[in-house]
Amino acid sequence: MAWRHRLAQIGRLVGFDSLRYSFVMLLSSNKTERRPKDIAGRRIINRSTRENVMLRKTMEHPAEHSTARAAGLPRLRASSVSLALAALLTTTSAQAQQAASADEQSARGNGQQKAQELALEEIVVTARKRVEPLQDVPVAVSSFNADELESARIERIDDLALMTPGFTIAPLVGGDATTPVIRGLMTTIGEPNVGFFVDGVYQSSRAVMEALIDDVERVEVLKGPQSALYGRNTFAGAVNFITRRPSDEWRMGAQGSTGSDELIDLRARLSGPLVPGRLFFGAGITHFERDGYFTNELTGRPLDDRNTDVYHGALRWLMGGGFEVFGRIAYEDTDDGDEPLQFLDNNARPFNPTPIPGFPPANQLFVGPVPGPRSGFAVTPGFKKRQNLLSALEISGEVGPVAVKSITGFNRLERHNAIDDDYSPRPIHFDRLEERQREISQELRFSGAAGNIDWSAGGFYYHLNADRHEDSRYLGAAGPLLLAVLGPFQSLVTDTTERTTSLAAFASLDWRITPDLRLSAAGRYTHERKSVEALDSDPIAGISNPPFEARRSFDNFVPRFSLDYHLSEEAMVYASAARAVKTGGFNVVTATGRILPEERFYDPEHAWTYELGTKGEFLSRRLRLNADLFYVDWKNQIVRALGQTFAVLNVNAGKTTSKGVELEFTALPAEGWEISGGLAYTDAKYDDFNFTTLLLIGFSPAETQLAGTRLQFVSKWTANGSLQYRRPIGNALEWFARADLAYQSKQNIIQTGDAFIGNATIINLHTGFDWRDVTLHFWVKNLTKERAAETGVAVRNPARFFDFAAGVAGLGPLAGLQAFNALTQTRAPRTWGVTLSWRR
Repeated sequence: MAWRHRLAQIGRLVGFDSLRYSFVMLLSSNKTERRPKDIAGRRIINRSTRENVMLRKTMEHPAEHSTARAAGLPRLRASSVSLALAALLTTTSAQAQQAASADEQSARGNGQQKAQELALEEIVVTARKRVEPLQDVPVAVSSFNADELESARIERIDDLALMTPGFTIAPLVGGDATTPVIRGLMTTIGEPNVGFFVDGVYQSSRAVMEALIDDVERVEVLKGPQSALYGRNTFAGAVNFITRRPSDEWRMGAQGSTGSDELIDLRARLSGPLVPGRLFFGAGITHFERDGYFTNELTGRPLDDRNTDVYHGALRWLMGGGFEVFGRIAYEDTDDGDEPLQFLDNNARPFNPTPIPGFPPANQLFVGPVPGPRSGFAVTPGFKKRQNLLSALEISGEVGPVAVKSITGFNRLERHNAIDDDYSPRPIHFDRLEERQREISQELRFSGAAGNIDWSAGGFYYHLNADRHEDSRYLGAAGPLLLAVLGPFQSLVTDTTERTTSLAAFASLDWRITPDLRLSAAGRYTHERKSVEALDSDPIAGISNPPFEARRSFDNFVPRFSLDYHLSEEAMVYASAARAVKTGGFNVVTATGRILPEERFYDPEHAWTYELGTKGEFLSRRLRLNADLFYVDWKNQIVRALGQTFAVLNVNAGKTTSKGVELEFTALPAEGWEISGGLAYTDAKYDDFNFTTLLLIGFSPAETQLAGTRLQFVSKWTANGSLQYRRPIGNALEWFARADLAYQSKQNIIQTGDAFIGNATIINLHTGFDWRDVTLHFWVKNLTKERAAETGVAVRNPARFFDFAAGVAGLGPLAGLQAFNALTQTRAPRTWGVTLSWRR
C-alpha cells in the first residue's frame, strides 16, 4: 500500500489543479492510441442498439447534454491513466513542487481551460440511417446544424449549395425546374438526380426545393450515389433535412427580420411537455414577404415579389417499453410574383431552319457569357402559387436485441402558375399550369448487432399520383396567325396523369474484420411500375392528338461496398464502390413543342461511382480535414434535348465520365476564431453524345458529336470559405462577426457549351451581439453586387416564332426563324437587413 501513500503525498504537494492538468496534458498528447475495444473487438464508438438510442436523444436535444461535449475532453484510456500515474510517481521532489508559484499554477489552469475550449465538437450524423460520428462515416458528407444555418442566414437550398463544395443549383425557369447537381451528375426534366428527404420522407417535386428552410435542426448533404440505402433518385447524392424534436424542456423563440426591398420575416416557435416525461409538443409559424428586387416596366410595380406562410406542429410520445412515436406536419402557402427572366437575341451561326427557300437566315446560337440584366423586364403580370403539405410519422423502439423503425410519409403538393412566357411587353403568349400531386411512402427497418457484425434490413413502399393541366397558347390574333403559317399545335393544352408505384427490399452489413478495419456492404432491389395518360389538343385549331397511354415496369439492384481503416483514433481512410440506377419514363411536357410518338419514352440510366477518401482531426482536435477523390462511369445518361418539333425532351444520350476531388476543413486557430471552407474540382464531360437535334439548325453531322464537352450547370471549380470571430465585451454580452465567400466557375447552359454563365463570387457579411437570450444580427448578402447571371437555359422563344410568322404573312418585316434562344435569369442584387431573435 506504499504506492497509495506516495500518491496521496504527491496529490497534496502538487494540488488538485496540477494533478488534473497533468492528466489532461498526457491524455491529449497520446495521439496514436486507438479507441478502447469491447469484448467483441469493435471500437466503443459502435455502440449497442440501446446506446445508439441514447446517443440519438443526445443529438436531438443537445442542450440537455452540452456540458461534457463543450469541454472537448478526450476519452479516458486505461493506458493513458497508467502513463499519468507513472509520470506523477516519478515527478520531482515534493519540495520543488511546493516551490512552484501560485501564479504558475494559475497560468497552467488557464492554459488547460483554453486547451479544452479550443476543440471542435464532435459532429453526429444519420447519413447511413443510424447515429454515428461524421468522422467515422465512409461517405463524403457536409453537415450544417441549426446554429450554422442561422448565423450564415441559409434560407433556401441555393444558399446551402453555395456553402457546399461540389454542389450547384440551377433554378431553371424561376425554380419550376430547379436542377440540383452533385459531382457533375446533371439532369433536368423529370425527378432530379439528387434525392431530398425531410425526416426520412422522400420529396419528389423540384418545386419543393424552392421552399424555405424552416424549423430545421440539421441538414446533411451526402455526395455520391445513396441508392442502396435511400433508394429513389439518389443517383448523385441526397439531402437530408432533420427537423427539431420537442423534449421535456420548455423551449420558445421568436425572430423578426427587416431590411432592403421591404423585407419582413417573422418566425415563432414553442415546444415543451404536455405530460412530463411522456408526451411533448412543438409548434411554429413563419411569415416571409418582400417586394421585388426588380421593376416590371410594363406596370411600374415590383416584378418578383415574394410571400410565404409556413405552419408546423409536432408530437413526441415516449410510450414506454423502449418505444417512441414522433409525428410532424407542416403546411406551406406561397404566393410569388414573376421571375427576372429575359430572352437574349442569338449572336452566332446564321442559318435558315425553315423549308422556305431563299428565306433570310437567322442566328441560331448565343455564344459567350450570358448577361444578368438588371432592367428591361416588362411582362403581363403573373403569379406562382404553391400549397405544400408535408407529414411524417416515425415509430421506433427495440424488440429484444433488435431495433425497429417505421417511417410513414404523406405529401400533398398543389401548384397554380400563370406566366407571360414570351417575357416581352407584347401580349403574344401565356402559360397557365394547374398541378396536383400526392405521395405516400412507408419504410420499415430492422437493425441489430451480432458479434463483430452490425446489420440492418427492411422494405420500402412508395406511390405517386400526379395530375397536370397546362394551357400554353398564343393570344389574340397571334394564335390563328401561327396556325396558318406553321400549322397546328403551336398552341397546346395538355392533360397528364402519372402514377408511380415502387417496392423495394434493402439490407446492409458492417463487419469489423479487426478493431481498426471495417468492411461494409449494402444493397437494394427495386421493382417500379409507371403509367401515364396524356392528351394534347390545339385550342386554336380545335383538334387533338390521339390520347397517349402507356405503362412500363423497371427492375434493378444497386449494391454499395466500402472498406475503411482507422490509422489512429483521429484519422481514417476509406474506399467505396457504388452502383446507381435511375428508372426511365415518359416525355409528356409539351409546352415548347409537340412530342412525336417515337420521342415518348426514355430508358433507365446507370452509373458506377468509385471513391477514395480520408477524414482526420489534428492539433488536439483544433483542425478537422476531410478529402476525397471520385470517379463516375455514367452510361445511358438521361439528358435534356430538343425534339424534332423543338419540344423539350429527356433522352438517353450516351455516356459521361465525371471525376474530381473534394476537400473540406474546419479550424480553431485561436480563442474566439473559427475558419472553415471547402474546395471541389469536378471534371464532368460527355464521352459520347450525338446531339442530332443540332442538324435542324445547320450543324454538320461531325459537329453534333459533343464528346469532350462539359455538362450543363456544372462548375469545374467551386470553393467556399467562412471566417468567424466571437468576443465577450462585458457581462453576458458577446460580439460576433462572420464573413462568407462562395465561388463557382463558369457553367454551360446549353449542351454545346457555347453559351455559359460566367464565374461568380458571392460575399456575405454578418455581425451583431448576443446578450443572454437575445441576438441582434446585422447582415449583408452579395456585398460586391455580383452580376453574373444566376442561371440560363435554351428554349423556344414564342415572340421570335410570332415575328417569323408575321413576316411570312406580310404583317411585318421579314425575320428569320430562331429555333431557340437563351433564357437568362438574373441574380439577386445586394441585400441587407437586421434580425432580432429571442430564445430560451
